[in-house]
Amino acid sequence: MKTSVPCPQCTKAITLEDFENFSSPFTMKCPHCKAKLKETRVTPFLLLLAVAMIPLFIFLAETVKAYLSGILPVIEKIPTSIVFLGTLYPVYALYERFNGLIMFNKGNLQLKKKQ
Repeated sequence: MKTSVPCPQCTKAITLEDFENFSSPFTMKCPHCKAKLKETRVTPFLLLLAVAMIPLFIFLAETVKAYLSGILPVIEKIPTSIVFLGTLYPVYALYERFNGLIMFNKGNLQLKKKQ
């Protein structure tokens, strides 16, 4: 497993911790030279995985909401997204960590072209 990848512009190491600090794979910047980066190898596959995971997360949130509403009837009035964040956020965090690790280990960083 890699511990760092070189920046395509300044060739300084971008660590996994730097990678985790990126807000999204579409707004990556080198922490050293601030060059805008893009990943070209695995992002399309991760987007397809997200399309499959969103309905699964919705189903899980609805299932948890239905179960909890049997215990606390007030849960029925709470939006599903809040129930998801309150109960299933660790599952979502693991999913995001998995995406980050795949992008870090299998991805191909390139400079974004200036527009």
